[in-house]
Amino acid sequence: MVAALNDAAPAVYAIQDYWHFDGWFALKRRLADAGAPTLGKTVFPGIELRIAAPMQGRLNAHVVFSNEIEDQLLKDFLSTLKLEITNQPVSEHALITYARNLNADKLKVHGFDKAEVAGHDALALRAGHMTAEITVDSYKAAVRCVPGGLACGFMPFDTHDGLATVKHLEHYAYAIGLFESSPIFETRNEGLWNAFVGRRVPQNESFFDAFQDTVGRTPRLPVSGSDAHRFRGIAGDNNSRGYGDFPSQRTTWIKADPTWRGLQQAIREPAKRCFIGAVPPKLERVSANKTFYIDQVRLAKVGSSTLAESWFDGCTVPLNPDLVAIIGNKGSGKSALADVLALVGNSQQHAHFSFLKADRFRGKAGEPARQFEGELRWLAGEPSRGNLADNPAADRVELVRYVPQGRFEALCNEHVTGRSVNFERELRSVIFSHIPSEDRLGALDFDQLIAAQEAMLRVRLDETRKNLASVNRAIASIEDQLHPATRRNVEEQIHLKSAQLAELDLVKPEPVPAPAETQSPAQEAAAATLAEIAAENERLDAEARTIAENAVAAAARRKAVRNIRERLALLRSQVGSAMSEIGDDLRLLDLTEAAVLLFEIRDDQLAAADDTAIASAATLAARTAEIAATRQGQAERLKAATEALNGPQRAYQDFLSRMRAWQGSADAIEGTADVPDSRKGLQARLQQLDSLPAALVERRTERGRLAGEILDVLALQRDQRSRLFEPVQALVRENALVGEEYRLQFESNLAAYHDAVSEKLFSLIKQSIGELRGEDESRAAIKSRLEARDLNDREGALAFADDVNALLHESARLRTPDQADINGLMRKDRSPAEAYDLLYAFEYLEPKYTLLFQDTQIEQLSPGQRGALLLIFYLLVDRKRNPIILDQPEENLDNETIVSLLVPVLNAARETRQIIMVTHNPNLAVVCDAEQIVFAEFDRKALCSISYLSGSIEDVELNRAVVNVLEGTKPAFDNRGRKYQ
Repeated sequence: MVAALNDAAPAVYAIQDYWHFDGWFALKRRLADAGAPTLGKTVFPGIELRIAAPMQGRLNAHVVFSNEIEDQLLKDFLSTLKLEITNQPVSEHALITYARNLNADKLKVHGFDKAEVAGHDALALRAGHMTAEITVDSYKAAVRCVPGGLACGFMPFDTHDGLATVKHLEHYAYAIGLFESSPIFETRNEGLWNAFVGRRVPQNESFFDAFQDTVGRTPRLPVSGSDAHRFRGIAGDNNSRGYGDFPSQRTTWIKADPTWRGLQQAIREPAKRCFIGAVPPKLERVSANKTFYIDQVRLAKVGSSTLAESWFDGCTVPLNPDLVAIIGNKGSGKSALADVLALVGNSQQHAHFSFLKADRFRGKAGEPARQFEGELRWLAGEPSRGNLADNPAADRVELVRYVPQGRFEALCNEHVTGRSVNFERELRSVIFSHIPSEDRLGALDFDQLIAAQEAMLRVRLDETRKNLASVNRAIASIEDQLHPATRRNVEEQIHLKSAQLAELDLVKPEPVPAPAETQSPAQEAAAATLAEIAAENERLDAEARTIAENAVAAAARRKAVRNIRERLALLRSQVGSAMSEIGDDLRLLDLTEAAVLLFEIRDDQLAAADDTAIASAATLAARTAEIAATRQGQAERLKAATEALNGPQRAYQDFLSRMRAWQGSADAIEGTADVPDSRKGLQARLQQLDSLPAALVERRTERGRLAGEILDVLALQRDQRSRLFEPVQALVRENALVGEEYRLQFESNLAAYHDAVSEKLFSLIKQSIGELRGEDESRAAIKSRLEARDLNDREGALAFADDVNALLHESARLRTPDQADINGLMRKDRSPAEAYDLLYAFEYLEPKYTLLFQDTQIEQLSPGQRGALLLIFYLLVDRKRNPIILDQPEENLDNETIVSLLVPVLNAARETRQIIMVTHNPNLAVVCDAEQIVFAEFDRKALCSISYLSGSIEDVELNRAVVNVLEGTKPAFDNRGRKYQ
């Protein structure tokens, strides 16, 4: 028997004999014999009974006892039981009497003859064993009377002769009484055993609520017994099961120490501690992923160490693959162990180490940490080793995820202040891990994927922002021209030109009449020559003016050709870049560039237009030279013809010459609309100023259109990134705890931080007037306007830019009330166009990743709540399988939040990965029912020795440590308990 027990798989057995404890007593005697084999398993004494019940057939009941119970207590238990008919205490004599009191028909049903039963004690005892029933009240009383909690009722439910056969509604008090007195029930049904532990599953959905009402919403421990009737079973024969042979692979798994205290702990936490089936899912996961579970951590001095103090030397701590709680008084070494696990596991969070840092264990030159090395041994794979003074290289693969409290605060606080690089990196990493490989576009991380996905959107943004910058320069120029001083200057110049014309009119040559006397033939010829020269000069003047206009037009045409060619060259470069960027995609599709794009720049007509302009300019230049030569020749003729005239004729010609000079001066002052500094040019400028307000409205409308296009592209970026959340959001929806209870949700929003906007804006704008006077006041002005608008909405973002633009103009008008521009606000060497580019190009606006917790953004949560939210994120959403190490995750959380939020999250997370947690909160170690407690102690007197005691929460010594450290000793705990009642 002992050999069979040792060879079989179960770690714990219960001997369930009908009506007696003979098997238990026999086993004890055998083990006490000299030379007896060693029993390597735990065996509990037990008994199987039959209870009188209002039902067809019979109702079985079991009781299991502690393996430390005294034999006399077992005998006392039997004496407390009362037989149904005779009301005698259970004994062999009572069973014989019971059988002999049965009528012949009853005995015959069970295969006995009444005369034989009456004549043979052994046969009567057998008949008594098979037919006797005890009263239900004596059964409950007998279990209750066993002192010290050393007995436990154990009822079959839907297995053979179980309580499910009793019609509960007809015999309600009877059934409820047995439910209340039995913490263990036997069942092999998937829905039922989950219902017993209080877990709703599809198999029990139809009856779960009613069932919970029946059991008083108190969880029970379900088991599936092997019901072995032989030491070793016969393979394939379900009726010949031996130790460890369970019907239909419905094996009972209990997660506890193989002790009576372990069983009691499983009874208290059945949902976490039991499973019925072939293999628990967590064990399957561990078996399939052994390289992701730490088996033990070892610490020792390096071989060359001469350090006198012990510290960690010789410490070996085995680690459970589920939830490990490290406890200890302040300064006991609990966070030290977490740091060691993180360090040797290649964590890059060494900046947040609380023990392995320069002002603590890594003192001067890294001492005494340099004297120690740590080793992590995994369930499979090579061990990890490291010296406690050396941080792992940045390129090492992180084998553990370390999340100390300092890490929570760093991530959350930088997110609130606008510096969210690390927080978003965490989000991106997890999001990317959930994106199917076929959707990753060959990217190795989230940033690469975004770059590939948004390449064209970024090109569109660049182009639109270039166009916007051009419009903003035009707007700034118009606003500058609308300054009142500009109009006054033009009006003053027009007035000056009018005054010049009036002054010129006063010196207009007096008219000289043409001579009336008869001219000599020579004088007539001279006069004709002078008239001809005058007419020719007028014609040449008109031609020169036309040539000048045509020369300007030719130059403009040549400039237009250059502009077109430069733009087309840029387009050719952009097309070349685009084709280079899509080259890999084309090769993937086995396509050529010509198959998807025909691009050609035709320069022949441009060249012809340029040649025509060049030729025209040359012709005009040549003609200008000819006119100059003609004028020079005419000057000689004019001189000769003038000398041939008499006095009156000369006077008349002199008058004509002075009149032409005067008219030239008047024409120069009057000018044309094309001559900027002439009166007509200035009048045209004034008309242009009159049209500027309408032009400004048009330009600002164009700016709004371009800004809207930029926002549309940014919205596309946001929406494309939101679609990347869909796989991880689907995971959240599938997790009832996270999706329904906590409403954890990923979001990508267009957002800006007021500090970032202020910092950029006030590098351009002086803070010296109105709302923009002073650092705090200026930033508050921007913050209030930003918070008043929804930047995730197109209209809201445009309204914010317009609000700040209006603020700038209002501030500028405080200096000059009728001023249209903001030049007066600009810092040295800065222009209004730069401020407009900042506001309307929306480079401060970008898709931000964030988490919502119960419909509240993370920025609006308290630091502790943000830390808890990140824990949910790490524990339930992160797909990584490596161990997670938490250093005091309860920091900044109230106990109610710990119990309602953190405890359920930890319970769910440990189903999929190993969690090692430093804590000083009993709600995490005890309410979470940690599979392992590691108790840290530091003894400065014993050469600065750190020791770690490891075991389960039901272990007596560790249970005492938990109470002393986390509850403040048992008297303090009891005192609080009495006051809460």
